Amino acid sequence: MTHWTEKYRPQSLEEVLGNPTAVSELRRWAQAWTRGIPDRRAVILQGEPGIGKTSAALALGREMGWTVIEMNASDQRNAEAIRRTAARGAVLETFSSTGEFLRTGEGGRKLIVLDEADNVFGREDQGGIAAIVQMIRETRQPVILIVNDLYGLTSRSSAIKRLCKTIKFQPVHAAAMKKILKDVAAKEGVDVSEDVLEFIADRSLGDMRSALTDLQALAVGTTELRSEATSALGFRDRESTIFAALGEIFRSGDARRSRDAVRALDEDPETLALWVDHNLPFEYRSLDDLARGYDRLARADIFLGRRARRQDYGMWGYAYDLLSAGVATARKGRAAGGQLQFPMYLMLMSRSRGRRTARNSLAQKLGRHLHTSAALVRNDVLPDLRALCAADAEFRVHLTAVLGLDEKEAAYLLDEKEDSHAVKHLLESAAKVPGFGSREALGEGLQEFDEGDDPGA
Repeated sequence: MTHWTEKYRPQSLEEVLGNPTAVSELRRWAQAWTRGIPDRRAVILQGEPGIGKTSAALALGREMGWTVIEMNASDQRNAEAIRRTAARGAVLETFSSTGEFLRTGEGGRKLIVLDEADNVFGREDQGGIAAIVQMIRETRQPVILIVNDLYGLTSRSSAIKRLCKTIKFQPVHAAAMKKILKDVAAKEGVDVSEDVLEFIADRSLGDMRSALTDLQALAVGTTELRSEATSALGFRDRESTIFAALGEIFRSGDARRSRDAVRALDEDPETLALWVDHNLPFEYRSLDDLARGYDRLARADIFLGRRARRQDYGMWGYAYDLLSAGVATARKGRAAGGQLQFPMYLMLMSRSRGRRTARNSLAQKLGRHLHTSAALVRNDVLPDLRALCAADAEFRVHLTAVLGLDEKEAAYLLDEKEDSHAVKHLLESAAKVPGFGSREALGEGLQEFDEGDDPGA
């Protein structure tokens, strides 16, 4: 069965309802490409999920007659993948999907669409942001970046915000949503009552994709929908974003609103405390407000410590209240109202996640072969082992062979990037060793090591 969100995806910008201003801005930017290369070669479509950003981008490509080259979250997002799929497509002329040669000078263009661009993050995406910036600077083809969290993208590169035009999409208004739902139901031969349309529209909170999904779930196998059918949908718990919750905490001054925002947030209090700690000095201008805010934060930390020592998760409730209502009511003066920032600690931990995973994997492999714990290997063996590998090429090749190391583990061992020449050369050399990655090879290696180090040999 075809999903209705795909079956009724807008085919032109005229069919993208609910965001007329954003659609008009997008069309003006596209038309500027017909007169040459505009100052802003890329646009960022920003807004909540399900409100029509990707549909608008694809509809624009069809309306302008442009071939669309799309990358999304399921693709590999490292620098080389982005350069290969997007950057090269943005710079070079090529053939269309129908086999026609696309001459830029004659109006034949490609539209490069990078969906969920704010998800290019972490070790596995190393260099991805830099590749996007390079693509935008060099492109001779229009580029669209689609994001849910604009700050999640621009905080990692100020150049992106400077080089791109930002177009904000708003949640689809209930009236526009009801019209779309009614049209879709009519095309599917389903008679839907007005109260059902209102229920679905209210429940979706501006998310057109969710609304169509709900309508299809109710309509399958029937030709008539009345109010009693809506009970099958239940309740959708739509999570609040961390930025919305922080906005309530720092700027509302209202204990109840801040507590409600945090309750709707799918975040543990330890992580929330990091966000509050990082943003508090930027939000509270008065030193007295700042002192009271940090006092509430410190008291929350006491309860978090008790939770850790006693394994009593009931302490989380007290911590949540102090981090939300406590910090919110600590402010007596005006809030700064600036740009909320991502905690540096979380950013550094996220960036080093791949490296720590490789270290732990290497420690486990070595620990199994040495019959000791991975923790002991991490703390006492790996530092000296890495120094030995740096000094002895034959040893590091043999070690890589007998442990069967992959690219990430070898890169950690050499303190190099995964795609570096040194890592590639090491893996190629290790692959030529007989019994690569086998316990037999390891046994022979340990036997040679023992014989060579025996003082009596």
